Amino acid sequence: MINKGFLAIWCEMADDDLQDYRNWLTQEHIADRTFLPGFLGVRLFTRVDNENAHFILYSTSEPNVLQSKPYIEVLNNPSPWTKRIMPRFGAFDRATGAEAVKLGNGFGSFVTVCRLKTAINNADAKHPEGALSQYQQIDGVVSTRLLTLDGKMTDIDTEEKTMRIGNEGTFPTLLCFEAFYRNGAELAAQNLHEDFGSDVIDTGVYQVLYGEAPHEGPSV
Repeated sequence: MINKGFLAIWCEMADDDLQDYRNWLTQEHIADRTFLPGFLGVRLFTRVDNENAHFILYSTSEPNVLQSKPYIEVLNNPSPWTKRIMPRFGAFDRATGAEAVKLGNGFGSFVTVCRLKTAINNADAKHPEGALSQYQQIDGVVSTRLLTLDGKMTDIDTEEKTMRIGNEGTFPTLLCFEAFYRNGAELAAQNLHEDFGSDVIDTGVYQVLYGEAPHEGPSV
């Protein structure tokens, strides 16, 4: 079985650019990707303690979708709006790879996102007493994802990449915990620091703002 792929983006915007950025995402940029072959859907989040910080998570049918000709063509042909807003990005990161493990079902209103310096063994993650299964016992947590990065994808040079600054995908592991309670997501974040200590690069709790999927497109 081929694991699904993912594209994760972190981006912080200044107050003066915040509304323009969100309009760009929801009126143009996200749809340019979501309706490409192999894209399954996307969600846009804002950080609960900083509305200017965003997290975007795309899902694809397989990781290679993010190296496909249609996707690369979009990245090399930015729109005028993209050319205007992308150089205004603040703190930015972008990661691509594969969904290695998923525990539980569905989505939540809140997501805890954690970048790790180290890899987690897939078998250990799935084991009932393993590194991640315990998070499924937190009240309100509905699913847990272990996402593994592929640096070859983020290293691809494109026109869009020349318009922004920041490291892209320089860590090996991304963890995402979906919850329908904010306090469940925050407890997951707290436990991450206790369980993984100095291996944690950063952790954030985000709330969903917007989502898109191919089947939710406009009627013809």
